[in-house]
Amino acid sequence: MRLSSFITACLPVLSLLGAACDDAQAPVDQPDGPQEELSLGDVADYKNDGNWGAATTCKAIPNLIPLKDPYIVVSLDGLTLHLVDRQGTYDKTFPIGPGALQNGKSLTPVSTTRADQLFYTRTDLPAAKDGPTANQAVWSYNYSCRMWWTEEAGGKVPVFAGLPFIRLDGPSSSGYGIHGPIDKYTQANGGSLRRGFVSHGCMRMEAADVVEVWALIQGHKTPVRIQQAVERRASGVAVDLANKWIGAECKADADCNYTGGFCHQNAYSGRGFCSARCTSTCADIASDTATTFCVADPSDTTKGMCVKKSVTSDGVCRRYDQLVTKASVARFGQSAKKADVCLPGTEGWMGDRCLADNECTGGVCMPVDDGAGGLCTQACDKTCPDKANFAGTFCVKATSESELTNGMCLSTCTTNDDCAIGTTCDPEPRNKQPSVVKNVCLPY
Repeated sequence: MRLSSFITACLPVLSLLGAACDDAQAPVDQPDGPQEELSLGDVADYKNDGNWGAATTCKAIPNLIPLKDPYIVVSLDGLTLHLVDRQGTYDKTFPIGPGALQNGKSLTPVSTTRADQLFYTRTDLPAAKDGPTANQAVWSYNYSCRMWWTEEAGGKVPVFAGLPFIRLDGPSSSGYGIHGPIDKYTQANGGSLRRGFVSHGCMRMEAADVVEVWALIQGHKTPVRIQQAVERRASGVAVDLANKWIGAECKADADCNYTGGFCHQNAYSGRGFCSARCTSTCADIASDTATTFCVADPSDTTKGMCVKKSVTSDGVCRRYDQLVTKASVARFGQSAKKADVCLPGTEGWMGDRCLADNECTGGVCMPVDDGAGGLCTQACDKTCPDKANFAGTFCVKATSESELTNGMCLSTCTTNDDCAIGTTCDPEPRNKQPSVVKNVCLPY
C-alpha cells in the first residue's frame, strides 16, 4: 500500500539528548503526566538578550475552513510534510526541517514501529495561547500562539515566535510536535526555514506553512504517519514540493522547473534526478542546507553538471534514490578544486540497486523486471546479516532470477515506499521456517 499524505512536524528528542524544546510549566489538564525536558537543537541567530523584536507577537492565523478528514505523512528522506483531505480535494506538500542525524538516523522518531503506524495531532482539543511575558506560558496539545522555551540556564526565550505549535499524541514524550522555523525568530514573519536535518527531533516548518496546516486540521485528531522513506503516490512518483531543485526526483526535463534545469537519468535507480549545466560553479538556494558543486557529467565528460555536495545536514546523499557519496571529485574546468558530492552509484548492501555482481558486498546482482539495473542479494540458509543504518534483512526462498539454489537475503519493509524500483513490499515466509513471515522488498 502506498500512502499519499504529508505533515510538517517538530519532534524534539528525549531528555537524555539535552535541554528542552519544551518550556512547559505545571500542566493544565495534562493526560500524559509530567513533561520531559527536550532539546531545541541548532538555532541560527539565537538571542537571549531580551531584544526579541516580533517574537512575542502572536502571528495571524488564516481564516480557512478546516478539512473534513485530514491526514498527514511526513517523509524524513523527502524532507516533506504532505497534508491531504481524504474526503476532499486538498493535497499539498510542504518543506520541513526534522531532527538532526545521529549515528546515521534522524532524531525525529518514525511512527512506523507502532501497531497502527501512526501518531496523532490533538487539534480536536481547545487551542491555547501563550502571553507576551514568560510567566504567561501555558501547557497545551494545541497552541494557536506558542512563544516560550526554557534554555539550559533556566531563562525563557520566545523562540517559537508566536506561531502555532502542534503537539503529537503517541511518541514517547508528549513534547514532540510541529512548529515554526526557529531561525531568525525575531523577524516579523516568524523566521525562515532551513530544509535539512537541523532540529533535535521537532519538525520545523516555514511560518506561513505552519499557520496554514494548523488552521486546516482544527477540530480533528489527525493521523500523522512519520516514515523514513520518500513518500510515493500510487503511480510511483515521489511526493515533493511543486518547485523542484537540484537532486529532486524527475522523469523529464520539464519536471526540473528552475532556470537551466534538466533531468539526468540514473542507471542504478531506474529514475532521474534534477541537475543543471555549469562551466565551473552552480547556484545555491538559501533554504536548502546542502550546497551544490559543478562536476563532469558521467555520461558526457565534455559537459559540466550541478550536483549536491555530500553533507551531514542533508543526509550525506543517503536520502536520495541511488545517489552515493563520491569523495574528492574535481570541479569541472578547475581540477584543483575538489568536493565530496552525490553521484549515481550503489553502496552494495542487500536491497540496494546494482549493475554488476562485483558491486554487491558478498553477493550477486539479481536482475529485476524493470530492465534497468538489478538488486543486491546473497545466499542464505535461514538468516541474513544486518548492517547499521540500513533496513533489516530477511532470508526467503531463492528465485530463479537470483541464480541461487537455496535462500536469498532481501531488505525488510513496511510499505512499497521503502523498496527500490522493481520491487514491492510483500509478506514472505522465512526459508526453511515458513512459520516466520516478514514483509520484504520482493522483486517482481
